[in-house]
Amino acid sequence: AAAREARRKGGPVNVLTGPARMNKLQEAEDYREKARKAMSRTLFSKPDPIAASMFYHRAAEAYKALGENRLERLHRIASGDCQMGHGAYAYAAAEYCRAAELSACSEETIERKRAECCKLYGDAARAWENVEKERGKVAECRMKSGFSLLIGIVDSNDRQSLMNMDRKALKIIEEAVESHVPDPLNRYWNFRQIGPSAYIDTEEEGDDGNNNSTLDATKNTSPDNIDYDRLQLCEANLITSSYAHEPLQEAVHKLVGLGEYPSALYAAGAASAILENDSFATISLSRAFCIETILALAIGDVITADNSFLKIHLQKNSYLTSRECKLAEDLIRAIKMRDPNALDEARDTSASGPNRAALTNLHTSLRLLVQGLRISGVAKTSAAAAASKPKVNPNVPHTHIQGQRMMPPPPTSLPKPSPQQATSSQVQSNSGQFDRIDVPPKPSQTLPTTDAKPERNLNSEIEANFAEMDDLMNDMGLNDDEDDDDIDLT
Repeated sequence: AAAREARRKGGPVNVLTGPARMNKLQEAEDYREKARKAMSRTLFSKPDPIAASMFYHRAAEAYKALGENRLERLHRIASGDCQMGHGAYAYAAAEYCRAAELSACSEETIERKRAECCKLYGDAARAWENVEKERGKVAECRMKSGFSLLIGIVDSNDRQSLMNMDRKALKIIEEAVESHVPDPLNRYWNFRQIGPSAYIDTEEEGDDGNNNSTLDATKNTSPDNIDYDRLQLCEANLITSSYAHEPLQEAVHKLVGLGEYPSALYAAGAASAILENDSFATISLSRAFCIETILALAIGDVITADNSFLKIHLQKNSYLTSRECKLAEDLIRAIKMRDPNALDEARDTSASGPNRAALTNLHTSLRLLVQGLRISGVAKTSAAAAASKPKVNPNVPHTHIQGQRMMPPPPTSLPKPSPQQATSSQVQSNSGQFDRIDVPPKPSQTLPTTDAKPERNLNSEIEANFAEMDDLMNDMGLNDDEDDDDIDLT
């Protein structure tokens, strides 16, 4: 019964019930007591973190079998602390990451989840820092630490800007991007929004003679003018491990979904730098270049997109023959020429679209971003597109013709017209009587259509036309009673 209730609620399934559960619970308590004794100091012994970490790990595994999220999380944190005490940094990082995953799916409040996950992933990053040749895992844990502060946020519809919500999250994410690729090796380093670079001196402090601090922002502000030794340090700290670009591309997708296009372009530049360093990357590099172009156009900087496309992207022979190159070229040309028809054709995803294959290979967030590109200004976000739609009252009947909303149908009763309006709107027949004016039907009966025509009394109209022509002929003296031979036509 407990297992069925857990499945219904979507929580963990307790595989142990009855006496087996009680025995496993007693086993976990025994391991916990052994770990406490191992860390206690007596007259003849000192704390043993090696044994304590083992007992805490076994207790955590026992609580895992029982489905106890909170107890498992606490014992894994204790095991990780003991592992750090005797230098087993890799095991400690694994315990911290597992504890962070448990905290993310726990029943704690959103604020507590964010704080715990951010701290645990940060502890895992500090543990990996003590392991040689594992800088990629350090950067990955830092990236997860930053995105842990965004737990509970789906997309940009939940808030206006990540900068306005939590600057700490964006700061940690951008620091994690620099942990993958130092800023001097990232050609989009100037799109970083928060925090200075650890490899670039953005300002130097001085004194103007009046005990006032002055800042010189013109010295060492660009990766182009750094010294050779610092450039060598940046190249040594570049992450070159396998699949190192995947955390950066995941960060790009999340930042695009949150509407932070400059930070997304900064992360995309770092991912491209890693792929460019690998001489075997072809398809992944082509897609990375295309993402750079899309993000540059999304922030409204068509000059940056065009310069990067001509001076950097086209220098790769593999990119010249790719479908992503054609998509990027079509988007840049359409926006430079300010041609909305060409822009719609370039991003057409139908079967006849010229760039359908290239768009299909992009992430969903990037495909939506391409659909929001405009010939001028910043691309539309999903929240802005939803706000631009007119609000429709469901209680008011309406019809649609070619995507346009029509006015509600007229009421069933019309106001009584004045005598002047009646003489101008009604048709007089040959007999001197007025024809009946038809009242439009109710909306529930028939709806107005563009092809519907009002009923007309053709016989009355023909007789009225003949009568009008007879009057004109009488005024001109061309009656039928007169003899046409008497008229001199010369």
